[in-house]
Amino acid sequence: MASRRHEARPLLEDEEEDDLPYHNRRGMERNLLHLLGFNRAAGSSKLATTFIIGICVITVLLFTSIFLVARRDHTLSREWSAVSVARPIASAAYQDGMIKCHSIARRSDEGEPAPNERARNPRYAIGFKSTTNGTDRATILKHATLWDGDGTLLKDIDIALHNGIVYKVQKDLSTQSLAKELKLDANLFDVIDVEGRHVTPGLVDMHSHVGVDSWPALRATDDTNEMTESPTLPQLRSLDGFNPHDPAIQTINSGGVTTSLILPGSGNLMGGEAYAIKHRKVETNSAEDMLLNAGMSDDDGKQWRWMKMACGENAKTFYGGKGMLPGSRLGEGWLFRKYFEAARDLLQQQDDWCTAAEAAENKYGKDAARFFVSGRFPEEQKYESLVALLRGDVRLNTHCYETYDLEMMIRHSHEFGFKITTFHHALEAWRVPELLVRENISVAIFADNWAYKKEAYDASVYDGVVLSDAGVEVAYKSDHPVLNAQHLIHEAAKAHHYGLSAELAIKSVTSVPATKLGAGHRIGQLKPGYDADAVIWDRHPLELGAHPLKVIVDGYETFSLPFGSKPAEPAPVTEDMRGCSESASFTLKNIGNLYADETTALRNATIVVRDGVVRCMSESECEDAGEVYDLRGGVVVPGGVAAHVGLGLKEIAAEEVTYDGFVEGLDPATGGNRAVDGLRVGNSKTLDATLHAGVTTAIAVPDASGVVLGQSVAFRTGATSYKDAVLKDVAALHVALGNEAKDGTPSASALSAQIGLLRRTLMSAIDNSTAQNCSDATDNPWKRVIHGCIPLAIKVHEANDISKVISLKNEVETAAHKIGSQSNIRFTIVGGEEAWLVADDLAKAQIPVVLLPARCTPGVWESRRCRVPSSRPTAIEILIKAGVSVSLSDPENARNIFWEAGWALADATNGIVDLNEHQAVGFVTWNAADALGSGKVAGRISVGKTARFAAFNGSPLVLGPKPQLVLDGSLMLCHPKQA
Repeated sequence: MASRRHEARPLLEDEEEDDLPYHNRRGMERNLLHLLGFNRAAGSSKLATTFIIGICVITVLLFTSIFLVARRDHTLSREWSAVSVARPIASAAYQDGMIKCHSIARRSDEGEPAPNERARNPRYAIGFKSTTNGTDRATILKHATLWDGDGTLLKDIDIALHNGIVYKVQKDLSTQSLAKELKLDANLFDVIDVEGRHVTPGLVDMHSHVGVDSWPALRATDDTNEMTESPTLPQLRSLDGFNPHDPAIQTINSGGVTTSLILPGSGNLMGGEAYAIKHRKVETNSAEDMLLNAGMSDDDGKQWRWMKMACGENAKTFYGGKGMLPGSRLGEGWLFRKYFEAARDLLQQQDDWCTAAEAAENKYGKDAARFFVSGRFPEEQKYESLVALLRGDVRLNTHCYETYDLEMMIRHSHEFGFKITTFHHALEAWRVPELLVRENISVAIFADNWAYKKEAYDASVYDGVVLSDAGVEVAYKSDHPVLNAQHLIHEAAKAHHYGLSAELAIKSVTSVPATKLGAGHRIGQLKPGYDADAVIWDRHPLELGAHPLKVIVDGYETFSLPFGSKPAEPAPVTEDMRGCSESASFTLKNIGNLYADETTALRNATIVVRDGVVRCMSESECEDAGEVYDLRGGVVVPGGVAAHVGLGLKEIAAEEVTYDGFVEGLDPATGGNRAVDGLRVGNSKTLDATLHAGVTTAIAVPDASGVVLGQSVAFRTGATSYKDAVLKDVAALHVALGNEAKDGTPSASALSAQIGLLRRTLMSAIDNSTAQNCSDATDNPWKRVIHGCIPLAIKVHEANDISKVISLKNEVETAAHKIGSQSNIRFTIVGGEEAWLVADDLAKAQIPVVLLPARCTPGVWESRRCRVPSSRPTAIEILIKAGVSVSLSDPENARNIFWEAGWALADATNGIVDLNEHQAVGFVTWNAADALGSGKVAGRISVGKTARFAAFNGSPLVLGPKPQLVLDGSLMLCHPKQA
């Protein structure tokens, strides 16, 4: 029988065979004889009788025992066979599995503590080498205008911060009373009189790659996407690549952002786990000490996890291009289902294990239960995060743009039972608001960034309004470094410009993203119990150019500027102009400010247009012509000039069939392709958007590799046919220097080679030129440059390289004068992010600068010394003070160039130059036209010349006013709107 028991129950790893229990039959027999009264001294008769009876009893008992043991062994054998136990797991492994089972059950019941129940910020003492930092101080913001994250507005309010949380929010807080309550010396309070300035909670950016796509961009620090093995890598973690020394972390904080969700990139369908950080530099230099969840215990609520997935163009374009799956959305759908199914199978195995273990404990006790479970708790690291998603422990952030991509992901969520928290980008979500409401899915979107690929081509600037009106929660995000997250508030401000209420705009960058991170009980609002994350603004946060004067994270000051004087309130938006017949003959009266050119600024003016030509422009009376319109004190400016852009040559950047093309291997001596030959107008959404913003002229540059880019064309953005489009067939000759121009050819593979090529080409043009003037130099663009007929526009950023350009200009001018050229050679710096460092030299050489982008970011090696907008004084102020002509451009979103001029004006509060609205208008009109050789055909309003101007019901340099009319010769648009 012992052997049978051994067959039914195998040995454990720590047992010997002799340790097994068994029935000692011989001992049983002895005991039974004794009980029956067997005595050796009795008579033989009695002995025989007793012996026979004993044998019978023993036999009965023995067979009964055999039957019962056999029955038991059969039952045990069946149960062990049912659970397929080959070797029972060790006690420690079993206990580990049970801990995980209990953790699964506990997580499903977790909730968030009420904010007013929070007495501590778990991060307050995190990140310091000494644990006593800040624990004995408190801060009071006095007389604040509080825009809270729930949309409420409180005026003349005080806010007390202590131990890393908001302690009180009420009027007339007394330092003495607070000191008594907190048992602190009154001298340990930092009291800041905000003087009525606007205060908001710290901003929350729920889509950022800061720290994994660090500034400046280097291969060594590019850790956004892992695109080598598979498009489905849910096991990756952005924390593993997060660089706590990325300088962008503090730059972003200077824009009021205190929390960011660091997502993996969108190159993969399943990119991996994301992590939320606070923008507070920690003494420990630890990435983990920057985490939002750092220091949390069970009392602080659920420690949420986050995940990034992506659908649409990215994965199928990259992997399909390598001959891998997916090459289509069909392949994407299958890969999603394949991985979700594997995760669901694993989840079910885990649940089965936990159910079996619980049943075994109930039936056999905790000590024996490990004999009745099928091996260790089922786990596979590859699917762990997906299983957590299916269990509701992960908040899913999904990159999807188009409606059918949104629907695909929702189908997956229904099939496999997971929740999509937020669709990111979702630029077509405005078409299906009901779908998102039904599914309770929020969106994290751009305000107006669009057209960079097909997925983004049908975006609407009214996306946020449409979705909010339908009941969808809307957040705005940066996708840093796609957009510099320092300007996150600007996304909300633009949404407000396009109709989103101020309350919802503030919520869109505070409480909405905080809630979608699962942290709505601790960030995104300034109420008692919330984290002490606050921003003091220099002006209303939704005004153009608003920037923080002070940022506080976890109760610690992380950024500060001097308060100084308050900026002037923006002029009010006037009533809309009534009536408009779209006739190019009219009279426009009651113009509050008319900025015609660099010397002409009229007030209370009238302008008369006949047949698309300006006939009168005066502060006194003009003879009326055509319809008479009352601008009601609005502003008229020349049509904007979008400088150094791809408009007219490129419609959708990622789709080659929609643009002129990219040229390689050009002979530099030819001057490259002429943009006029690739120009297409009419039926263009990007041109329409630009025109409807009051930008009537674009100077487009060919797209090419190497030093020589080609020859630009100045054209009308409102032209409907090619024959009417061109204003100047060759506006400038364009070249590039630096890393951007390194194309691998001998003449451009090094910066020194590029400078050498440029020098040789210019000198060759001088040596071979027989022309005496511009009319004689039409055969070669380089000859036109040396005779001053067109400018040489040099795209360059680094200060040392700009200095080389200045020296080259002097060298070439000297050589040109030796052959009798009397014209000054015109160089223009395009880009110029470090130009402020050589401002005096640029002014002396009379070289204008087109700052591109208008608000610089130290995102590449050659621009790492650029002055970000929070710098004082600004780069623009330094250049203007030196006497450099400055213009601005936005090649990614040319419709916003007037706002870029307004931003420069709003930022120029240091007082080193007297910058005014008139000068700022010039940044995107006459200065821009002159810098790229188009000053005679664009950028000014002149009597007797074709009328190209825009009228606004307020200043075009602030958010709020809209175009009332846009005129481009015979083309008249009344109340144009963005799509």
